[in-house]
Amino acid sequence: MKVFIIGGTGLLGLAAANKFIEDGHYVTSLALPPIPKGAPVSPKTNLVLENHASLSDDDLLSYMADCETFIFAAGVDERLESKPPVYDMYYKYNIQPLGRLLKLAKKAGIRKAIILGSYFSYFDRTWPELGLYKNSPYIRSRIEQASLAMSFSDEKINV
Repeated sequence: MKVFIIGGTGLLGLAAANKFIEDGHYVTSLALPPIPKGAPVSPKTNLVLENHASLSDDDLLSYMADCETFIFAAGVDERLESKPPVYDMYYKYNIQPLGRLLKLAKKAGIRKAIILGSYFSYFDRTWPELGLYKNSPYIRSRIEQASLAMSFSDEKINV
């Protein structure tokens, strides 16, 4: 199986890429340069050090060609500081690109999409009384990211 990953040198994306390769799959990964120091990137990964946001739709479709699975493991979290309103930054990096990428994944015929967001989405569902969605712009962005992703799920693509 061919897998296309955005964010394949980060904590979650790298683990996913290495697991897919270990299981015998072919992985193409787009990641921001430079490769993090000490990151155990498999030499079998087709690693492309480019910002997906700067690529054209045609370029992205060429990377997605013949892939069965798309993994989005990119975005920013609460460790990155921003000027208020901070939600705008989370929207720009966690939600906005996902809509574009999922549209392209469908166009490329990708059948499965996996969004590696945040465990905080689980906590929000488990303990709604904590008001995590309401009180954290980061958590709100990850919950809205998951909602956006699910809106793409249909008979053509399983998200």
